[in-house]
Amino acid sequence: MWKDIVDRQRGIVNFTDELTEAIGRTRVLVAGAGGNGAVLDFLVRTGFQRFVVIDFDVVEATNLNRLPFMPDSVGKTKPEAWKEYLQRLNPDCDVTVHCRRVTKDDEAWLAEVISGVDIVALGMTDIEANFLIPRVCHRLRKRMVVGPGTSNCWAVSTLTHTGRVSLESVGGFGTEGTDAREIDYKAILPKFMRIYMFPGRAERLTPETLRKVQRGEIPPRNCKIFVSMVNAAACWEIVKNTAVMGGIPLEKTSVIEFPVVQVFDPFRGSAYYYHAEKDRIGIPNWLTGKIRWHNLPK
Repeated sequence: MWKDIVDRQRGIVNFTDELTEAIGRTRVLVAGAGGNGAVLDFLVRTGFQRFVVIDFDVVEATNLNRLPFMPDSVGKTKPEAWKEYLQRLNPDCDVTVHCRRVTKDDEAWLAEVISGVDIVALGMTDIEANFLIPRVCHRLRKRMVVGPGTSNCWAVSTLTHTGRVSLESVGGFGTEGTDAREIDYKAILPKFMRIYMFPGRAERLTPETLRKVQRGEIPPRNCKIFVSMVNAAACWEIVKNTAVMGGIPLEKTSVIEFPVVQVFDPFRGSAYYYHAEKDRIGIPNWLTGKIRWHNLPK
């Protein structure tokens, strides 16, 4: 089945036999199996077949607006529903699931899980999980792709963790060296959110809805159209990272390295880059490939 799945992408630029084989060998951890978990559908249809999935939640009927499940999946845990889906599509898929909530007490367990994968796709909503997983990835030098499923656009970046750059360093949390169990997560939440609030993101929701989401009165808003965009972005980014990790050259593209975030705004039909550390936007020139950077107004 795997050979049939990857057959029609052969011949697309960069999808060489060497990269295709590397995709088949790469083990991906998907942390968060809701809106961002939809990256699994893109990954398995691109030829990835080795997965670890972490989530504590169950499938609800409202999840069917963006996840590829049928109504009979409602009530199942999301990791188990994904395992069933992936193995129905490709019976050779190797899928390990962890049906649990990630908290500040899980650093040792996460280190064990993450050490056994090649790359991580982060898509959780809890602040403790979103802090701790990047911290462990940075310590273990594991690449981590982010693409917020509630961004309602194409938005993606890779924390390569090959140098000093980490979520903590860019966010300016002041938490480096502090035990994860002793951090005041409520205090760092505003700085954490600033990283992901690239220009225009807040405008995707009506003002009243945005206020309700921020107060936790309603779940985050998302829609199949935009969830598909961001998960396609994340899958493509994972493909590119797979090439880089395998020493396979890339043609006409490159990994988007955090703190730079690549954004395509479907509402305005425009593409730009956001530098989360310097708070700047970059406008790419299609003809030259050069990026013109602009400081955002304070």
